[in-house]
Amino acid sequence: MPALSIHKYDKSNLNYIEDWTAISDIGDTFYGKVLTLEEYLRVENRYIQTINKILQLFNIDSLEVRELEKRSSIQSQKKENRLNYDQYQLFHQIDNGLLLTGKEIFEVARFNLREVLWCRLYSPRLQIHFGYDYYMYVQSMEEEKLEQCKEIIRENNLYYQEFSTSPYQMEEEDIAPYTYTWGNGQMNPSGDYHHDLRISKDNPLNRTYTEWSNFDEIENGLDWEEYQATEQKYLQLVLDFLELFQITKLVFNGLSLNKISELDVPTHYFSPQEKSLFQQLYEYEKYEETIQDWRIEVFTLRKENFSTFFKLMFKGIFTDWITNNSITIQFDASYRLYLSFYGHKKEVQKLVEKHGLYWQERQPPYHQAVGFR
Repeated sequence: MPALSIHKYDKSNLNYIEDWTAISDIGDTFYGKVLTLEEYLRVENRYIQTINKILQLFNIDSLEVRELEKRSSIQSQKKENRLNYDQYQLFHQIDNGLLLTGKEIFEVARFNLREVLWCRLYSPRLQIHFGYDYYMYVQSMEEEKLEQCKEIIRENNLYYQEFSTSPYQMEEEDIAPYTYTWGNGQMNPSGDYHHDLRISKDNPLNRTYTEWSNFDEIENGLDWEEYQATEQKYLQLVLDFLELFQITKLVFNGLSLNKISELDVPTHYFSPQEKSLFQQLYEYEKYEETIQDWRIEVFTLRKENFSTFFKLMFKGIFTDWITNNSITIQFDASYRLYLSFYGHKKEVQKLVEKHGLYWQERQPPYHQAVGFR
């Protein structure tokens, strides 16, 4: 797919390689002048204006976040007062699958340019990617409009280079929406569409940086009773979710476990039932590693062990996804639960609210986990 690389470097000047390449260069000297925040922002704004004009050209008013990677440099940005309150809030709300509109698109572009996160901005007609050293890429099959983009780039005192494809082009399987083929070959029958919900214990619109997000914080000020109450909310939601879809067993073709001792949490926080089930899982994992694939028997978890298993999952013992026909369950490193399923959207949302939790329509972080095509 044709693409344009957009950059601030005048490559007719062979000394361009000595120019600044990141916001972290503020305060250093380039071409005999100190790079100031004001000068940095002037250049950044040229990129943002270019994006704005290109979106107007394509008549596109929204872009979707794809393959998000957040980075720790957000804290240095905040410390240096380079982010306002709204930007800081948006950073914590942004996630894969989030549809950006208006000012949000430009703020997320700034985050990419400042290297506080990386993501692709996607629509079926236009993609915007960001590379190292302050490079940006626009990609589209509409070659006539890409030609018009060149004039927009020049008007904003930037430069471009033509490519047959962006180095950050999305793979075809990542572009296609996730669907499910039913027994009769029909895709997503009417009224039974695929849904993704991200479940959190904290209100995503009012989340603060001080809220706990991992089980091991039990050794760093997290109250044990508070943890247990939250765990119970998640547990009852998952049990009700499985009951709704009439699932009485879970089958695993492979396991990926963290040892209890690796969590740096005293073992007395694990019940005897949890320790016993973990040992069963651990023995299976060791067996799996030593036996040829064709000889491995699947591990089946019965309904009576669901509660114990999910408590281990919430504590970070089990790190894979769980899938069974038309549902998938995942848990991320920030104590958030992802449910993927077909149909019953309103029923699942009501279950979440019933247990005092919050939902947002978000794709799970590990797209390959959703085995629905």
